[in-house]
Amino acid sequence: MTLPQKIAAANAQALSRLVAARPVWVDVQPAIDVLPGMTRATVLHAGPPIAWQDMCGPQKMGVVQAVLHEGLAETEDEAQRMILQGQVVVAPCHDYGAVGGMAGITSASSPMAVVHDPVHDRYGYSQLFQGPASGLLNRDEYNQEARKRWRWLETVLGPVLGTAIRSIAPIPVKPMIARALEMGDECHNRNSAGSGVILNALALALYDTCTDRALLQETLDYLKVNEQFSLCLSMAAGKAMADAIKGIEYSTVVSAMCRNGVDFGIKVSGLGEQWFTAPANRIEGLYFSSEWSDADAVPDIGDSSIMETIGLGGHAQAAAPVLQQFVNGSFARAVSTVHNMQLITVGQMMEFKIPTMDFIGAPAGIDIRKVVQHGLTPVIDTAIAHCKGGVIGAGQTQAPTGCFVAALRAFGQAYQQG
Repeated sequence: MTLPQKIAAANAQALSRLVAARPVWVDVQPAIDVLPGMTRATVLHAGPPIAWQDMCGPQKMGVVQAVLHEGLAETEDEAQRMILQGQVVVAPCHDYGAVGGMAGITSASSPMAVVHDPVHDRYGYSQLFQGPASGLLNRDEYNQEARKRWRWLETVLGPVLGTAIRSIAPIPVKPMIARALEMGDECHNRNSAGSGVILNALALALYDTCTDRALLQETLDYLKVNEQFSLCLSMAAGKAMADAIKGIEYSTVVSAMCRNGVDFGIKVSGLGEQWFTAPANRIEGLYFSSEWSDADAVPDIGDSSIMETIGLGGHAQAAAPVLQQFVNGSFARAVSTVHNMQLITVGQMMEFKIPTMDFIGAPAGIDIRKVVQHGLTPVIDTAIAHCKGGVIGAGQTQAPTGCFVAALRAFGQAYQQG
């Protein structure tokens, strides 16, 4: 076989694995109990590897607060010394089989949605979201509120959800995603329908397993108002699916895509665990208050671009026309975006249909060769983070070209001789 033939066969295999994957929700457990290699002195973050001192503001602050939250230090100064001296391991969520929204801060006691794909025996994990923000506070108040919410997730939501899910597990995730697409989500920025589907699936199990009615009410209140909750589950499923395509020799399909507010990073199936990075782009979007502007925002951040990695989010943008209000766009623009994503992908995920485009399958399997050839990079639907912490808007951005060019060069060096 020629090299192009080998690449085509490998990429077809990668897409077939995405299609064949059957991720199911099986549990919610603390990170220390489920993430391979996780320790009490480990703090994970979104995006590719980055030194703590080089992180953007909210991520850097989040690592410090996680060290305090876990009781590893008593003051911020002490926490910073421990981090700089290597007494705390700071690493990407992706390197531990996990994904984290926005800053992605995950510590030992963080409750994780646990998703398993039995077809390829792959697991994916995602932190649970804190919930809707009550407004941007000053730095100290923000950190106090964040740690208060972390504690509630650990002591209330995580245990209550875990007990309920184990009573009815396994819960298939792909059908939930497909249903959400039919109801107007694209499963990245808009998750209202998906969260409603999950609430319906869990309500009876929660009622049957949670005998403390006060805790049950708190849990239901959280699920009712947190319209982004289903993204936690979709991200964990996306991670399990994407990990199933890792390590396919000769494949030029992207197996991971993430951001840390400084760099955008990708991994490629045929190049194993090597990261390729380029500076993260700014986000085109709408701020939730007139008091905020581009000067307040950090560049693209979070592991939630795992959704585009498997063909959702920006790749299925036309399924959620309402999102165009964030970018002063139109339905025609959303359709054009999907068509562009078709140009840089291997094929379609027919399980993930886009109703507004005659039920075509979402474009999946990002091919680094096609990205460079067409000069088009993946469109990412995303939220906007404040430089001091908190979500202040939403919109879309595009992955930088540099990381795909670097990956293609490395691929050529690795495989051209053969």
